[in-house]
Amino acid sequence: MRINDLKVGLKLEVRECNLRDIQAGNLLVSEFEWAEDDKIFYIAVPIYRGRLYPVNIGTQMEIIFIMQDNLYSFVAKVLDRGIRNRISLLKMEALSEIKKIQRREFFRFECALPVTYRLVDTQNRGNPGENDRKLTKTYTRDLSGGGVCIRLKEKVDYGSILECELSLNDLNKIHFIGKVVRFTIYDKDMGVYKYEIGVSFEKINEKDRERLISFIFQEQRRLIKKG
Repeated sequence: MRINDLKVGLKLEVRECNLRDIQAGNLLVSEFEWAEDDKIFYIAVPIYRGRLYPVNIGTQMEIIFIMQDNLYSFVAKVLDRGIRNRISLLKMEALSEIKKIQRREFFRFECALPVTYRLVDTQNRGNPGENDRKLTKTYTRDLSGGGVCIRLKEKVDYGSILECELSLNDLNKIHFIGKVVRFTIYDKDMGVYKYEIGVSFEKINEKDRERLISFIFQEQRRLIKKG
């Protein structure tokens, strides 16, 4: 695959790197704009936590993207910065070939969206009354195509299985079964939400997953334009 094969609007994850540690920085969200040739190309200035991320000229960055359900990456260097059509841009030079990698990582977007959940009894799944458990409403901290981070008032044990419904908007809801893979307790001064859990999707309709990823990309694009 060549740089010229990348399409305008392709969603990217990027992170600062160095020769000793290619995964040195945080994963940031960006977008492919256009290519001058097979080495020089332009991307939108990355976003981190809803803000444009400052990137210095000369910085080396790992570029990660998904095409045809495969994950690819390569390393590039920032040559210059600029603005075009109100979009802040980075001029990049590819330093390595584009390589297919086996593991899939998902873009993560910080946002507070309504989500309801209830514990699933894995010992009695499918028995009458299992779905009579009360749904608890709360909010996300962030989300991605691989899972969500949820703020809680009550403790939920690591490894628990949850049935959840996420509301992207009033008419767009996503149902999934997830597993608690991370649990964090916050200080009492943090407000009513004393806990956070990372929930990995165990069972989700692929069309719903794609709707979720599309939502994340649309919101990031809106923030890029706004910035």
